[in-house]
Amino acid sequence: MKVAAIETITCDAGWRNYFFLKLTTDKGVIGWSEYDEAFGSPGVGTIINQIGQRLLGKDVSAHERFFQEAGCLTRPAPGSVIAQAIGAIENALLDAKAKHLRVPCYELLGGKVRDKIPVYWSHCATWRINHPAFYQPAVTDLQGVERAAAEVRERGFSALKSNLFIFDQGDAHAYRPGFGTPFAPELNVDRKLIRNLQRQLEALRSGAGPDVDILVDFNFNAKPEGMLKLLRAIEDFDLFWVETDSFNARALADVRSHSRHPIASCETLIGIRGFLPFLEARAVDVAIIDTVWNGVWQSMKIAAACEAYDVNIAPHNFYGDLCTMMNAHFAAAVPNLRIMETDIDRLAFEGDLFTHQPEYRDGHLIVPDRPGWGTEPIEDALRARPPKSTGVPLQYNTRAG
Repeated sequence: MKVAAIETITCDAGWRNYFFLKLTTDKGVIGWSEYDEAFGSPGVGTIINQIGQRLLGKDVSAHERFFQEAGCLTRPAPGSVIAQAIGAIENALLDAKAKHLRVPCYELLGGKVRDKIPVYWSHCATWRINHPAFYQPAVTDLQGVERAAAEVRERGFSALKSNLFIFDQGDAHAYRPGFGTPFAPELNVDRKLIRNLQRQLEALRSGAGPDVDILVDFNFNAKPEGMLKLLRAIEDFDLFWVETDSFNARALADVRSHSRHPIASCETLIGIRGFLPFLEARAVDVAIIDTVWNGVWQSMKIAAACEAYDVNIAPHNFYGDLCTMMNAHFAAAVPNLRIMETDIDRLAFEGDLFTHQPEYRDGHLIVPDRPGWGTEPIEDALRARPPKSTGVPLQYNTRAG
């Protein structure tokens, strides 16, 4: 079975766009993957279309050969958006190969070791603060945070994660200087942020009750000195993990050595070479792997490297439903799984875009047994929602503060 055509399709997804790769074969089998270029990765689709031309007429099953050839072609500029484009193509090849063999993708990964995936409700209150036009009920204060956490418990989920916010300057708004809102490249942590984080965690615990695990994500919003200030301020809270990002493995290892909470990180890293310094430095308790960026086949290799260092992994997953299903197959097959990220707050029209949606039961994601990823985009529905203009950034409820 040969690759006959490659096409990228983009559709409007409310506050962002969704991005898809459609790989058509000479047998009529179509492989799909979802990728992202809205959040810090402009131009992935352009690279897909350029590199993908080298695949035309090639064997769909030879996805490792494609990965190696693509690496040779792009050797002067490895990683970043080039690696993400290669990962997107790899994922579409896996889907097509599995459909041709009439097996779920997890069978290509060695078979599943679990039938259901433990998940945490990611961006709890976050989406309802940042994007109230799309996720209801809107959250504007700590009382709303408490109600959102209570919903996690009431709907049977065992864990939640939230981000950093400011609550004592009008309506709640995101604190994201690591991504330029507010623009504060020094990334200093002040008393205001510490106070707001403490109150936020109190509200989350009050709503969630004693049995729901709480995760908090610092992202890139502090340097190590600021991370330590935040960690000291919240050391008495019972947290599942603190997620924080740094490109400096030794610095993050120092932060971990002073933390009473487990440290999760690495979601922006590419390839085994990107992860090895963090594993060697013992910088993380949980390594977060983005299979959308790396490709699921390559992500299995990264997970194996983590296993060699006795580190469990967690899939990074904040995209559309196809990405959730892609991650489900990875999480089903990988032995050293800690937990999987998933967004339960979804767009009202999300179900119109895909043939099947993720199924959750008792706080777990059920692994689908349909061929390929177990779902695929409905192409007419995608094309009926023209994307926002190229280059439109993610829109958040933020303010300089």
